[in-house]
Amino acid sequence: MWISIQNLIIYALILGAIYLLISLGFSIICGVLRIFHLGYAYIFPVTIYITWMFMQEFGWGLIPSIFGMVAVQFLIAYLIYIAVIKRYMESELEMLISLLVITMIIEQVFNYFYPLQEGVYLKTTLIEGVVTFGSVVIPTQLVIGAIIALVLTGLFVLFFIKTRIGLAIRAISQNIYSSQIVGINVERLYIFTMMFVLIPVMIGTLLIAPVWTVDPWMGQIYMSTAILAAVLGGLGNMKGTIMASFLIGAVHAFACFVLGEPRFMTLSALLLVIVVLIVRPQGLTRSESLW
Repeated sequence: MWISIQNLIIYALILGAIYLLISLGFSIICGVLRIFHLGYAYIFPVTIYITWMFMQEFGWGLIPSIFGMVAVQFLIAYLIYIAVIKRYMESELEMLISLLVITMIIEQVFNYFYPLQEGVYLKTTLIEGVVTFGSVVIPTQLVIGAIIALVLTGLFVLFFIKTRIGLAIRAISQNIYSSQIVGINVERLYIFTMMFVLIPVMIGTLLIAPVWTVDPWMGQIYMSTAILAAVLGGLGNMKGTIMASFLIGAVHAFACFVLGEPRFMTLSALLLVIVVLIVRPQGLTRSESLW
């Protein structure tokens, strides 16, 4: 029993931190642009497969390939904003459908060029081996990933609390019309936000790539976690997303190491969200502001 409790505590912290990287960008988009970004899933496979493409097709090294992938991600985010989000800002249904279709197209393209048989594998492991905490054995890569996640989240929080750009983005999330009156360039900050939120997602995807499954549809699984964390925390509220990510991590760890049924991970998280929303329909925090 004690071993199960140790696994529960440690993996709850590790998974919660990693889920935070996965869901932070989705929560910020919901809080700033006020849209439910159904195209969010495309970011994960693009991170893996575009990096792999630069390495395999162009013969680049890992680091140059990652920089090339980041440039492609920024370009895609810009085009999505200009062609879809800006165009359909007043027509939410068309926007959501367009974003979903874009993700499906990207997934099918990657599946055509790099099917599972291709054996895509990025050597983004920072430190090999495992770490032992008492009776718990965990890949060192996940421990490093969790630490990076906490540091990066702290930097994001400081950015939105202390910097002028961060404060301007928070002002937009609270009242877009008042922000425009005082001279804030809303469109420029929207584009900045679309690109800025890619950072934790790309870092998180590269960190878990050597440990977890990689396939063209990986984004759907991770987006489900991001949606659950954002909804549970209070849609668009970073503080709530932080709490929700660790709660979901705890529930997933409970399903794996106490119940002994990893197949119940998704179901257990869904039940948690449903119960919390019944008690608090607004989620763990209010969604009126980004923080």
